[in-house]
Amino acid sequence: MFPPGTHVVVGFSGGADSTALLFLLWSVQQQLGITVSAVHLNHCLRGEESERDEEFVRSFCESLEIPLHCARIDVRQKAEECKKSVEEFAREQRYRIFEQQAEQFGSRGKIATAHNMNDNAETVLFYLARGAGLNGMSGIPPVRGRIVRPLIRCSREEIEDFCSQHHLTYVTDSTNLEDTYTRNRIRHHLLPLMQQINAAALQNISKLSDNARQDEDFLEQTAQHEYQRILISQQPPILDRLGFLKLHPAIQNRILLKFLQMVNLKPDFVKVCRMQERILAAKGKTELKRGVALLADEKKVVLDSQVFYREEKQPYFEKTFCEGENELFQGKSVCVTFCTQEEYKLFFKKDPSILKNAIDCDKIKKVAVFRQRKDGDRISLYHQKGSRPLKKMWNEAKTPQRQRWRAVLISDEEGVVWAEGFGCDQRVMPGQNSRKIALIQIKEDLA
Repeated sequence: MFPPGTHVVVGFSGGADSTALLFLLWSVQQQLGITVSAVHLNHCLRGEESERDEEFVRSFCESLEIPLHCARIDVRQKAEECKKSVEEFAREQRYRIFEQQAEQFGSRGKIATAHNMNDNAETVLFYLARGAGLNGMSGIPPVRGRIVRPLIRCSREEIEDFCSQHHLTYVTDSTNLEDTYTRNRIRHHLLPLMQQINAAALQNISKLSDNARQDEDFLEQTAQHEYQRILISQQPPILDRLGFLKLHPAIQNRILLKFLQMVNLKPDFVKVCRMQERILAAKGKTELKRGVALLADEKKVVLDSQVFYREEKQPYFEKTFCEGENELFQGKSVCVTFCTQEEYKLFFKKDPSILKNAIDCDKIKKVAVFRQRKDGDRISLYHQKGSRPLKKMWNEAKTPQRQRWRAVLISDEEGVVWAEGFGCDQRVMPGQNSRKIALIQIKEDLA
C-alpha cells in the first residue's frame, strides 16, 4: 500500500477508526518512509456535535503536528439542490476533497480511509439483502486506485482495543447509534445475530469477499476478452449474435452489463434478462431508457444509443432556392453564393471539396427549392453509375434518423439536384461552359 516516498492523505472524522488509523500511520512514518497529512469534512449535519468533531480533529492534529485540511459543506442543503440523498452526496464530497488533497502530491499521493472488517461485512450484507452478484459480494476492496484501506482486516473491537492501549480519545457520531439508516440496523441487529451463530462470522465474510473479488476479476477479464472477440463494430457497438450465444451465461451477463454501463445505466438484472430474451428472439428491439435500445436480428446484436422517436421528427420545411442566407428552421440555414466560372476555378484551387457543394444554376429545371426528404428521393452522384435511393445511402453511412429529417435537399421539377452530406447530382454538375454557379454552405447550431 505504501511504497517509500508515498504521501498519505488520511480521511479523519475523529471517530475511533480514523483516529487509530491516523495515529498508526503517523507513528510508522520513518519505518515506512512515508509522510502523512489529514483531511476533515464538516458536513454541518449535527449542529454543535459537528463543531465538536472539527474542534477535536484540529486539536488532535496540532498535538502530533500533523498537517490538516478542514472543509465545510452544508451537505443537506446541497444534496437537496442536486436531488441526491444526503448519504450519497456526503460520500461524493468526501472523496472529491480527498482526491484534491492527494492530487497535490502527484503520483506519490495516496488516500487512506479507515474502513474495517465490520464495515466490509455490513456492506456485503447490505448488497446481499438488496440483490447483488459477485461484485456486491466483493465488499470493500483493500486497494482501489490511489485509495487504500489499511484497517480492512481489523475488527472494530480490535481497533477500539488499540485506542485504549495507546490512550487515544475519540468522538462518537450520535447518528451511528440510531436505527434510522439501513447500515445501522445491520450493524446493531443483523451482524450480532450472525456472530451468535458463528463467532468467526466477520472473518468468514472477509474471506468470502476476497474469493469473490478474485473470481469477479477473472470473469471480468474473460468477459472483456470475449467482448473484443465478437465485436463487429465499435460505434455503435455491434456484436456477432451467434458468437455471443456460444458464450457461457456468466460471460453473456457481464457483456450485457457492460452495455448498460456504456449508456450510464446502473447494473440491472431485470434489464439483462430482457436483453437476453431479445437476443434469443433475434428480432425487434428492447428499450433500455429513453433514446437507448438493444436491437437484435439473426446475425447481430446492436446497442443503439440514438433511438429515433417519430414525435421528435423535424417538421416539414420547404423554401424557394435563392441567393444569400436562407433560414429553414430554428438553428439551421443554407448560405448560397453565386459566382462565375472564373471565380469558381479560384475557389476550386483553394478547396477541391467545393466540387460536391456547387451546382450549375442554368441546368436546374424551372424552380428549385430547399426542402426536407421525401419517400422515393434518389440522386446520381458524379462518381456513381445511375441513381440511388437516398434512404439506402443514409443507411450505408449509418446516418441517425434525427439527422436525416434535418438534412437539406435541393430539388427541381425533375428531382433532387443536391443532398447535404453527399453533394450534387450529375446533371447539375458545373462544367467548362458553366456561367452561373451556386456554392452551397450549411450552417447549423446543434446546441
